[in-house]
Amino acid sequence: MQIDLTTANEKDRYKLLLSSVLPRPIALVTTQDDQARVNAAPFSFFNIMASTPAIIVLGIDSKSPGVPKDTVRNIELTGEFVVNMVSEEIVEKMNLCASPLPAGEDELKYAGLTAAPSVQVKPPRVAESPINMECRVVQIMDIGNHRNIVIGNVIHYHIDDRFYDAENGYVMVEKLGLVARMHGKSFYLRSHDIFELERPSGSSTLR
Repeated sequence: MQIDLTTANEKDRYKLLLSSVLPRPIALVTTQDDQARVNAAPFSFFNIMASTPAIIVLGIDSKSPGVPKDTVRNIELTGEFVVNMVSEEIVEKMNLCASPLPAGEDELKYAGLTAAPSVQVKPPRVAESPINMECRVVQIMDIGNHRNIVIGNVIHYHIDDRFYDAENGYVMVEKLGLVARMHGKSFYLRSHDIFELERPSGSSTLR
């Protein structure tokens, strides 16, 4: 089967891509508006793009034509946001943060999550998240069809002491219990089944 995505309808493109690019990490993004009201929203169009500088990318649809989501609007206003990684312990609360609440209502309080002070940015981080990354915006790209790509520079990193071996500089990935999005609207993946595959000598293309 071959499918021309330039002529496929939007629903088919969505289903094909979301069932093929798997698993997708989840960013629970916290922002603040110009009145210091906190917003929290999860996104699975998310990944790291570089380590020096430390660059992450978010893909965010609009609420409706001409109406950006609160996350994009707040980032445009303040230039700052926090990416909070999602573990099994908070996955259900993360899901509540996707609820269609009125603008200005605090999703963290609604979901039963705790706002903790950040160090270099104003938006708070999620205390229950095992890893928090404070970011400053590099660029917001309007790619058309009411969608934006947000490029952020990670300037400060938090990790729960339970998951970090400071002596060896090692993140205990096998203990983090991070979850990822799978296909459809409601399917997720646990990160329990980890295996190791040695990279070929001299190879540097796979990250």
